[in-house]
Amino acid sequence: MNEHSIIPPSSASIWGAPGGCTGWVLMSQQYPETEEGEEAKEGTASHEIAAELIDDNTRGPTVRTVDKFIGKQATNGIVFTEEMYDGAKMYADDVGNVMRDTSIFGGANFGNEQRLTMPRIHELSFGTTDQFIYDYHNGVLYVWDYKFGYLVHEAFENWQTINYVEGIVEKLGIGDQNITVHIRIAQPRAHHRDGPIHEWIVKLCDLRAYFNILRDNAAIALGNNAVIRTGKHCRDCQARHACPAALKAGLGLYEVSMRPTPQDLTPFALGVQLLIVQRAIKQLEYVETGLKEQAKAIIKRGSIMPNYMLENGVGNLAWTKPTAEIIALGESLKIDLRNPKKSVVTPTQAKKLGIDDAVIKAYSKKSNTSLKLVADTGNKAKMFFT
Repeated sequence: MNEHSIIPPSSASIWGAPGGCTGWVLMSQQYPETEEGEEAKEGTASHEIAAELIDDNTRGPTVRTVDKFIGKQATNGIVFTEEMYDGAKMYADDVGNVMRDTSIFGGANFGNEQRLTMPRIHELSFGTTDQFIYDYHNGVLYVWDYKFGYLVHEAFENWQTINYVEGIVEKLGIGDQNITVHIRIAQPRAHHRDGPIHEWIVKLCDLRAYFNILRDNAAIALGNNAVIRTGKHCRDCQARHACPAALKAGLGLYEVSMRPTPQDLTPFALGVQLLIVQRAIKQLEYVETGLKEQAKAIIKRGSIMPNYMLENGVGNLAWTKPTAEIIALGESLKIDLRNPKKSVVTPTQAKKLGIDDAVIKAYSKKSNTSLKLVADTGNKAKMFFT
């Protein structure tokens, strides 16, 4: 089995949702993702922490504190941060609260980072769900999706998780159509009106229509009648730089938004004009991010890209010494560096408390993040030769 599905649940909101882009499936095959973005890498690292914390929860209260992760690297090379730990713990604690419910113990199926297949959606559809718990005594299925990024994802009609629900039903052989499904989205960094964890409660029988839509659109996507359409899904599409629909929509909306408009607009006309301008900005952002990713790939291959270059990004200042040593340092200077929530304050916070810059530099450093595409003004070359 391939590592990645051609028609993955993670992109079901693109190819599977009504009015989505069924052409995305074939376009993404022509233009595969060359490198995981920085936001995605951070999310993968935080997921890694969450998986371990949830594993702790199966045995009792969490025993792996922030000190077990800070300064270490995830399997993808990203250095763990306190923010990654805090987000992962919030999500893991929510799973643990359900897990420890007395009505569930002794009568539940449990899946952490579970690989699933969805043959009823399409024989090529498979993926890994973050977490599910099926309380078969009470007829309740909980399904979590953990998002570490800043983009808000709604639990209501969340097509990715709906796709996973079908895979869970298939795996567990659930036949009771009257069970209650709790689709829970955990987002520590996105500002949702309902808080960092929000959910959609729906009966399994009511999800059947959604399963049918996914199945029908999967068939269209891998058939001869796939259609490319623009929308908010363009933001995360790796083929947007070469997509005729995205380019046409971006340039077309830009041209419309730049046309002269009368100063005295009616409220209706002003609302329409503002909507056009905002859509134009968004669509051009989608095209821009696609071109930037393509430019990065070209430069990494050793080719010269006029006007642009790659440089290492710089992460936040982080301690390089064990927590106990940092606390002892503070005690020797009569400054309390403890933090009840995160064991110890950050180097930046320590500086504000009065720790000298020279001491901070000796005990901490800034880590390099992924390469960033920046404008090449020629000033760096000039500085080098002068």
